[in-house]
Amino acid sequence: MKILVTGIAGFAGGHLAQYLHGLEGQEVVGLSLPEPPERFSRLFEGEPPRVHYEDITGEARLGAILAEERPDAVMHLAAHAQVAGAWGQGRQIMENNAVATQVLMQAIHDNCPGARVLLVGSGDVYGHVEEDELPLAEDRPPRPNNPYSVSKLAQEFIALQYHHAFGMEVVAARPFNHIGPRQLGDFITPAVARQLAEIEAGLKEPVIEVGNLDSRRDFLDVRDVVRAYHAILERGTPGEVYNVCSGQARVIRDIVTTLVDLSDARPELRQDPNRMRPSDTPVVIGDNAKLMALEWWKPRIDFRQSLGDVLEFWRGEAAGRAAANETGRHRHPG
Repeated sequence: MKILVTGIAGFAGGHLAQYLHGLEGQEVVGLSLPEPPERFSRLFEGEPPRVHYEDITGEARLGAILAEERPDAVMHLAAHAQVAGAWGQGRQIMENNAVATQVLMQAIHDNCPGARVLLVGSGDVYGHVEEDELPLAEDRPPRPNNPYSVSKLAQEFIALQYHHAFGMEVVAARPFNHIGPRQLGDFITPAVARQLAEIEAGLKEPVIEVGNLDSRRDFLDVRDVVRAYHAILERGTPGEVYNVCSGQARVIRDIVTTLVDLSDARPELRQDPNRMRPSDTPVVIGDNAKLMALEWWKPRIDFRQSLGDVLEFWRGEAAGRAAANETGRHRHPG
């Protein structure tokens, strides 16, 4: 089976490619923006998946790639993936998520309409909820409350319309928060782990900038998330949406204190107003019963192990920076 993964060089895309690459009988090809992180090719033993480095909104080139590859399935992960800063990037986010999905779905329809499609949306589409509405099941009406979640809901509707209008086999996932090694950006877990690793390496003063520590969120390890994506692709009912979540909430403060406990650093925690979101929801818990009913998936990775793996990744990054700084000092003695 040939599976084309969009956003293959991204955080979840890289983990998905690794997982699929290790399965017997699966051929993986990818789409990524030009000049992806060079570390992608290092994730694989032997030959890495073939990747087309193209902008997904380029209609003619995208159609040519799909006509050439003729994938049996498409897993669409490429998207603007961060809520932080969304209010200042509304148009760009809509273009990267919704418009790009329209271009991709039309290209699949025109060139390989028999391909099964997984659209990766977001649990953020449920919006602000009260505790008596939890856990969030797929039949709860979405109430997106920021530009990112609006774009993800539009992305989902665009993909599913090709099932309803043309009978294409399209399924959708709504992942909640996921964490793991190689996650970049301003998400709470990598942000804290990066700062801890920098403090340990002597690259930063012992102060960590944090946002709202009282929020509670539903987290899964990215390696469990990508296995769920594959389960939904293989066994999900076309036209249906599946939450990808743990079914339990974790307090952000506990994540921070666990990371500190795993670290040799003993930093001061300092709240940064720039890390506070204007529409932050106090608690989010998803209902994963529909996903579990596929009888092909359950979480495997302990949460403390996930946090430890994130910290180890950033220790490696900090060690590389420290070594580069030391080399620079020897080359240019002051």
